[in-house]
Amino acid sequence: MKSRSDDQRIILPNSRIARIRPKLDDIDLRPVSIFDRAAIRRLVLDPEQEQFAGSVDAIFDGLQNSRHPDLEHPFAIVALGLRIGFFILREKEALPDWAPREVITMHSFRICRTHQGKGYGRAGSDLAIAWMRHNRTDVRQLMLAVNARNALARAVYLKSGFIDTGAIFRGPIGDQHLLSLDVQRQEDDQKFHGYGFSI
Repeated sequence: MKSRSDDQRIILPNSRIARIRPKLDDIDLRPVSIFDRAAIRRLVLDPEQEQFAGSVDAIFDGLQNSRHPDLEHPFAIVALGLRIGFFILREKEALPDWAPREVITMHSFRICRTHQGKGYGRAGSDLAIAWMRHNRTDVRQLMLAVNARNALARAVYLKSGFIDTGAIFRGPIGDQHLLSLDVQRQEDDQKFHGYGFSI
């Protein structure tokens, strides 16, 4: 796994943030290393959400023992210098069994409970898309699996532009809806709404 590097930061411009929460200056996406476990552990979720996102220790143990560390990309969502969220992007050989080989998948998405309901979930999805456009220009689809019992997360993803593929994957804690986002279409929608990204 790669170490943190400010030159890989992705910043969501102020014009987009102003619509989310007027007092924010910026939101960054910063790479996370296995040495950031304690910082990510401070992103506390309610217990019912934790079961869906996974424990931070289990997530970091998986990253540390990964057979494909260069194909798993953990990120922190940072607002006003504070880590407020986290997710992992996976590609190629690191993809789960349910994913087609030509996509990138998002995993272990979490926004700290004290920062939920402020638009950071949507901003995190937008930043993942911006990272893909900048670093994986040939990949056109972002996918994720969301537990059927996690109605709140599913609603946030659908509001962010994901669509339910109708496919169900039986995961370790129940049925998972497979959601997909067409990165090209999302880019066109953002241009239409005046959204952009600084990379």
